[in-house]
Amino acid sequence: MSDNITTQDAIRALLSNASVEMTCKDTGDLAEVARLVPAGTDIFIALFPNQTWDDLTEAAKAVREHGLNPVPHVPARRVKNRAEVAEIARKLTQVAGATKMLLIAGDMPTAEGEYDSTIGILETGELTAAGIRSICMAGHPEGHAHMTPDAQRRFEARKVELAQQQGFDLTFMTQVCFESEPIIAWEQLLRANGVTTPVRPGLAGPASIKTLLRYAKICGAGASIRALTSGKAGLVGALLTDNGPEEVVVQLSKSQASGASHFAGVHLFAFGGFLKTCKWVSAVQAGRYKVNSKGDDFTVSL
Repeated sequence: MSDNITTQDAIRALLSNASVEMTCKDTGDLAEVARLVPAGTDIFIALFPNQTWDDLTEAAKAVREHGLNPVPHVPARRVKNRAEVAEIARKLTQVAGATKMLLIAGDMPTAEGEYDSTIGILETGELTAAGIRSICMAGHPEGHAHMTPDAQRRFEARKVELAQQQGFDLTFMTQVCFESEPIIAWEQLLRANGVTTPVRPGLAGPASIKTLLRYAKICGAGASIRALTSGKAGLVGALLTDNGPEEVVVQLSKSQASGASHFAGVHLFAFGGFLKTCKWVSAVQAGRYKVNSKGDDFTVSL
């Protein structure tokens, strides 16, 4: 078997269960998306500061109605108190049919209520009581702006402990990274520390470099942001054409295929648009791509 065929198989395997992020305003694209990606695909739903919990619930309901699996974002710093935790969880499970969510601290500088981090929300037990069975939480391969590495390890351990106590499935989904090395190293560090929790790398879907740079700064991307302004990405960016995660996907898939990494698929942040990203994912899942002669990059046929 040639290296290219091996690389093609590895890429397709890594993207076979890819998840994609949408916003509450992207519901109009769901009918087409449902024809592009496999039924039951995890669709993460971002909640913007000017949107409400009801907006999130309605978007999650629409995702479910189109045969996809809604994974609503719940920013802890927007939650006022335990009663609101219970009400949010009730709406998402009973109205929208969600059983999985992404629990994050949130980008706001100060908490609007009692919770400054995700741990407090988890410790209420209200999420699992309402029927949430799977919870994704953020991983930080490039470090955290307001947390030391030791504090990160303590938070990771506490999340794992709470998952074991409450019986929910925990997945660490990384913040957006533009290089593979930090993701691979962080996943290996978790394993070295005895953490077996599934890890899902977070990558940027196809978008212009200008768009990616803007969102990367908003999302607090680390040193890997340099990949957007150097090498091939820099040349593409100069032309303001779309740049996808192809090179990073190749590197992650090779690490996975070699047994050096153990990823639970990848997640695509749709900075260039929800529908565009789903078309890219669909093309890869269908094998509509060609790996170059060196086996270090590939081109997708949309």
